[in-house]
Amino acid sequence: MTGSGRHPDDDTSLWQKVTRGVTPYNQDAELTAAKSAIRSPSREKQKKNIKESAARLAVAPKQPKPIDVSAGEHAGIDRASRRRLVQGNLEIGARLDLHGMTAAQAERSLARFIDSASTAHHRCVLVITGKGRGGQGVLRRLVPKWLKTSPLSGRILAISNATQADGGEGALYVMLRRTRNL
Repeated sequence: MTGSGRHPDDDTSLWQKVTRGVTPYNQDAELTAAKSAIRSPSREKQKKNIKESAARLAVAPKQPKPIDVSAGEHAGIDRASRRRLVQGNLEIGARLDLHGMTAAQAERSLARFIDSASTAHHRCVLVITGKGRGGQGVLRRLVPKWLKTSPLSGRILAISNATQADGGEGALYVMLRRTRNL
């Protein structure tokens, strides 16, 4: 006898009544359904996802202007000199026009030009790159990078887009470091 005063056979018959309409839980079927939900997408769906991702990457965001002019002490020039450079108020000692050159030709010409301008003690020079098609010209993008890397970077103090009178975004003012004669 149980503690409640009922007979165990009564409990069994009651339990059978309660569970009569219940189907037994099939754990294996549940696991199979969960695994099929986790399976990777079909090959066609994977190809579609890859194509969509590639299309999003192919549309490049609008590039910022390639010139970043360092200001103040960071560039080694004072605010007044920087302002004169940006406004085109420095005397241009020499000009280099890179129109029509390949990148390799332009890089060699630029290196020779900066070397000779520095030797001639020019303070500011003008480098004309051109804008290129749609404002995304190869030289317009590469020349600032060349000026900021060795060996040219050691001779460059600051760079800035030129004013409209000197070529606008298709040209650069390049302020050279002073060379000291020892």
